[in-house]
Amino acid sequence: MSVEAAGVMRSKPVYAAVPPLPGAGRRLLVTQDASLAEAADLHGQLSADGQPLELASLRGEAAWTGGLASCGAFDRLEVRLLSLLSSAPVGTRLYVCGDESFLWRIYRLARSSGLLAEEIELVKVGSCRELYCVHCATQQSIGAESAVTCRGCGVHLMVREHFSRRLGAYMGVCLDPDQPHGEGRP
Repeated sequence: MSVEAAGVMRSKPVYAAVPPLPGAGRRLLVTQDASLAEAADLHGQLSADGQPLELASLRGEAAWTGGLASCGAFDRLEVRLLSLLSSAPVGTRLYVCGDESFLWRIYRLARSSGLLAEEIELVKVGSCRELYCVHCATQQSIGAESAVTCRGCGVHLMVREHFSRRLGAYMGVCLDPDQPHGEGRP
């Protein structure tokens, strides 16, 4: 095992640059923002063979959406996706494009609706991700930083590269147990 391989957490998701495109009876594309270049590229790849493609977008407008209005709020996107998934035949593939926080919210929703992990492709865009505080169970959105202060308990947290697929979040542990709230030494 190389030194590089030893430092990689097995739980940390690895996102493919371009998802595989195996034949599917039905394809669903869910984007966080339709105006993202990555969303347009993914749409182009998925629609290249002429097979039907259902769309749902949280926000943003783009020519490639064919006039489909974005949902505007996560609640409405959730209702639309649940409606699409409730009539999805076996073999349906779900493609999700957005930041890590968005990807894993949609992933959990799709899994709870009956899709298999193998039927879901995630395309990560941006650096926003979720952090779970192991001290107070608060979950918050963060960027790429490696240390933050918990919004729930105020403890200074180190962001571990351990990722919980169940929570859709990285783990935050106390940065300095001797000074959990960052107080100065007397």
